[in-house]
Amino acid sequence: MSGLHQLFTRTQQCTDISADCPISKSFYGYSPSLIPNVILLAIFSLALLAHGVQGVYYRAWSTLIAMGWGCICEMLGYAGRLMMHPNAFNLNGFLIQICCLTIAPAFFSAAIYLSLARSVLLFGTEVSRLSPKAYAYIFISCDIVSLALQGAGGALASIAAQNNTPLGTGDNVQLAGLSYQVGSLALFGVCAGEYAWRVFRDPAASARANKVFAYNKGLKLCFGALALSYAAIMVRCVYRVIELSNGWGSTLMKDQIDFVALEGAMIVVAVISINALYPGKYLNRAVDPDFEEKSTSSGGSETEVASKHVF
Repeated sequence: MSGLHQLFTRTQQCTDISADCPISKSFYGYSPSLIPNVILLAIFSLALLAHGVQGVYYRAWSTLIAMGWGCICEMLGYAGRLMMHPNAFNLNGFLIQICCLTIAPAFFSAAIYLSLARSVLLFGTEVSRLSPKAYAYIFISCDIVSLALQGAGGALASIAAQNNTPLGTGDNVQLAGLSYQVGSLALFGVCAGEYAWRVFRDPAASARANKVFAYNKGLKLCFGALALSYAAIMVRCVYRVIELSNGWGSTLMKDQIDFVALEGAMIVVAVISINALYPGKYLNRAVDPDFEEKSTSSGGSETEVASKHVF
C-alpha cells in the first residue's frame, strides 16, 4: 500500500483534531501556520494587481495572461492552506492547495519562454537554431505535457484510493510529470544559453546587441531578472521532485519551513523579479525607445507597435 493511500485512509477517518485524530495523522503532519500563508497570499495578490497594471499599460497581453493566471493559482493555493490552519484535516483545503500550487509555476515559465522568443527576434533569427515561435510552442507544449502527466497521476491516485487499491501507478505518473517539468526547464536553460553564446560569437548579432544595450541599459537588468526568475522556478521544481520521490508522509513533506522557503519564497522571487523589471516594458523599449509614448498616445499593442521585432 502506497504512502498516499495510507494517508487518505487515515484522514478519511478524521474530520478534526482530537485524541483519536492527532495532528500527526493529518495530511502534512502539521497545521499550516497563519502568518506565512497570509503573507504569501498578500504578496501574490499585490503581484497580480501589479501585473494587471503593467500588462495593460505596456499592452503586454501574453505576459499579462501568463503571470495573471499564475498569480491567481498561487492565491487560491495559499487560501487552501489557510483553510487547513484551523483544521489540518480539511480535505477541500488540501485539494485546492495541492492542485493550484502544483500548476502555477507552469504559467510563470510560459512568460519566460515568450521572452526568449521576443529576444531572438530582437537580436537576430539568423543565429538561432530555432525560430522564435518554435521556442514558445515547444516549451509551452512541454509545460502542457507536464501538467497532463501530473493531472493524470492525481486522477489515477484518486480512483485507486476510492477502490481501496494501491496508488503506486498514480504516484509514479505524478513524479514523472514533475521530473518532465524539471527536464524541460533544464533544456530551455541550455537553449537560452546557447543562443546567447551564438549572439556573442556572431559579429553582426553582437554589434546589434551592443547598439540595443547602449540606448536601453535597463534591458540587461531585465534579462538578469528573467534569469533569477528561471533559477527560482527551477529550485522549486527540483524540491518538489525530491519531496514526492521520498513518498507521501515523508520527513521532507512534513517540514513546513522547507515548504515556505523552497516553494513559497522561490515563487515569490520568480514573480517579483518579473514585476520589478517587466519584460513587456524593456523588450519593447529595446525595439523602440519611444515605445511608451507611442503606446499611450496611439493605443498600440506590444505586437502592433513593435511587430517587426516582437513575437
